[in-house]
Amino acid sequence: MAYFDNNSTTCPFPEVLEAVNTAMDSCWANPSSPHRSGGQVRVLMEKAREELSQSFNIDPQKLTFTSGATESNNAILSWIAHQPSFQGKTVLVSAIEHPSILEASRYIFDNHIELIPVNQEGVVELGQVEELLKIKKPAFLSLLAAHNETGVLQPWREVAQICRENGVWFHCDATQWVGKLELEGLELCSSFSFSAHKFGGPKGVGGLFSREPIAWMHGGGQEHESRGGTENFPSIEGMRVAWRQTCQSMPEKSVIDGGKKKFEGEIIRNIPGVKIIGERVPRLWNTSYLLLPRFDNLNWVSKLDKMNFSLSTGSACSTARLEPSGFAHAIGLTHEEGRRLVRASSWIETREQDWIGLADAFAHAHAELIEDQDRSGVISL
Repeated sequence: MAYFDNNSTTCPFPEVLEAVNTAMDSCWANPSSPHRSGGQVRVLMEKAREELSQSFNIDPQKLTFTSGATESNNAILSWIAHQPSFQGKTVLVSAIEHPSILEASRYIFDNHIELIPVNQEGVVELGQVEELLKIKKPAFLSLLAAHNETGVLQPWREVAQICRENGVWFHCDATQWVGKLELEGLELCSSFSFSAHKFGGPKGVGGLFSREPIAWMHGGGQEHESRGGTENFPSIEGMRVAWRQTCQSMPEKSVIDGGKKKFEGEIIRNIPGVKIIGERVPRLWNTSYLLLPRFDNLNWVSKLDKMNFSLSTGSACSTARLEPSGFAHAIGLTHEEGRRLVRASSWIETREQDWIGLADAFAHAHAELIEDQDRSGVISL
């Protein structure tokens, strides 16, 4: 099976599995307990915090371990909503945020939200950000670093600097960035989130950096009074090892980007009318988001799955709803076009021949879908 759904989750490194199992076996004591066994686990946990913080160029005391980016994103939004100095003020959120920001913002802030539009390539424009800051005078602005469906990169560093100059809290969902691109500049953010399973770590663990202390889970003094509850040390250790392995294993961008470029060239040649979303702007090296000319995206994914290629229609958080993503609407696609989007996302171990094999599989799937339609007489999307 050729796996091309890595923006959803990556396969854990073998070293991660070993580290988690070892921690479960020998480091199972509660890190908050006062005895020696608990203290030993606490020391190892703080070592993991320090190693990650050093890579991010942040103060370890400002990094909180969480269950992942969804919790982290909800936590910062909830904290903002409870700050007296932010009450009644506008919250700016890009129109293409992950559901854990967009839906949570709508729930928490209701009519205080203002969506930042994007251009047809799916990029937030700095001029509009500056204009909205001037007009709306917001308390908070959220912009993801790299889009989870398209891989399109956002000007988050520039926005972080603009927000800092204007005294606005800037949150960056860095989930798709961390583990794929350089971390320089994350320390400029007021807060940022990430998840370990996007870079070869376990599911259910991640982190939240906040330049100010926040608290959202009460009932214990863990995580510097921020997040009550016994820490999941085995997963934290797995995340530490995953980060180390990612840093050691990442090849040159020119090497890992080449397969995707060849794939997109073959797709354009073999399937007339296909469009690559974000083709003209910087994207993640691992992501290709296709607007296919015919047939529902679930039919495409099903055909490719039978050929042993795993892909997705976009965000795994939205797949079960069988509705086009909010991104499709944000860049002006119709509902029908939104049902023809398919995402391919690779990882470190994906090779050029895997991408070429995927291009061939798309060509075969296209031929089969046409044949199926001709047999059934049903009009496709």
